[in-house]
Amino acid sequence: MEMSERLERINEVLRHARSSAFYRERIPDTPLRSWEEFQRLPFTTKEDLRQQSPHGLVCVPPQELRQYHESSATTGTPVSSWFSGDDLEEIHSRFSEWGVGFTPGDRVLIRFPYALSTIGHFVHGAAQYKGACVIPADSRTSITPLPRVIELMRKLQVTVLATISLSAVMIAEAAEMAGFEPRRDFPHLRAICCAGEPLTQYRRQLLEELWGVPVYDNYGMTETGPQAMDCREQQLHPWRGHFWMEVLDERFEKEVAPGETGNLVVTSLTPRASPMIRYITGDRVQLLEKPCGCGETSTLRIRGREDDLLWVKGKPFDLWKLEEIVSQLPSRRFWRVNTEPDGRLHFVVEKERDGDALMPTLLSRLEEHHDVRLNVELVPKGTLYDRKELISFGMAGKPIYVSTSQQ
Repeated sequence: MEMSERLERINEVLRHARSSAFYRERIPDTPLRSWEEFQRLPFTTKEDLRQQSPHGLVCVPPQELRQYHESSATTGTPVSSWFSGDDLEEIHSRFSEWGVGFTPGDRVLIRFPYALSTIGHFVHGAAQYKGACVIPADSRTSITPLPRVIELMRKLQVTVLATISLSAVMIAEAAEMAGFEPRRDFPHLRAICCAGEPLTQYRRQLLEELWGVPVYDNYGMTETGPQAMDCREQQLHPWRGHFWMEVLDERFEKEVAPGETGNLVVTSLTPRASPMIRYITGDRVQLLEKPCGCGETSTLRIRGREDDLLWVKGKPFDLWKLEEIVSQLPSRRFWRVNTEPDGRLHFVVEKERDGDALMPTLLSRLEEHHDVRLNVELVPKGTLYDRKELISFGMAGKPIYVSTSQQ
């Protein structure tokens, strides 16, 4: 997108955004004339959204609103998000082009939360937009515990499982506990669709090993809906026509060099019911400019949440880096990590097999490669996630990998 076109699109959104009580006082009432003027616009923060919820950012008449959602409120007051009919049409039509390739005849089991969350509804709409049949197996209800999910997948011949990546691991393990082999005993399953948490290449590899099918990712949030999705090549591409993405340095003063890790700030490029103007997402990302076999030229790599970043002797360890370490361990499915007072990273990892053990040579090699001291504790299965009660095991809330408490 050329600079002039980008500015024109942003000016259209700014005019639209001034219809809201919040943006009316924050953005200029004259068109921006340069990119420098855009970069001087104030950031929108999560706290802004909390204070303005539920109606402060709505830019359309009430009769145009079609859907309401809220964030999970795990860190404070929930954030409201409204979508118009045009928004939903845009999301469903664009999202339906996900690389998984929904088709008539597909049976898509959706294992996301439905109540007030967005992703389950958007996958539901995108799959039906392409003529697929959906099976809404909500992840926050006792009606569909993991044994029922496994039963549904088998008896309904599910072809696509849509869920967060941690849940896909849990479903595989619950299937094993029931005597099934995920790679063999779900012959109709052809793909897994993930969302709701960063999917590193290491977690993707684990899932593909467990299930024997390709895994497709997408990225978004309650505040915006989907912002990026995997193509058929399993590369995550931003929706460049729908959002402008800035990747800024730690001080949010300037953009990082191409390909470097920075903080993602997004601006809506279409007149949504609740557009975002320079919204600080809280995610660390890399924006890689390289050609893909699908024809796209930009690839987005989600490194993890800024809030989950661990610093050890001035070096940052985000989810991507932490899972790179875990991927080399004898057990990889369920883990937590924190920092110890002496500067070591302390991993607690559930054993997958009774005989799993950590060889000292492996630990030394990992410490040398990552330039960090490690303490890896292999604990019995069930230490982090209780297997005795499959309802609670299957209804884990937002995934927690980084612990702030000292072990």
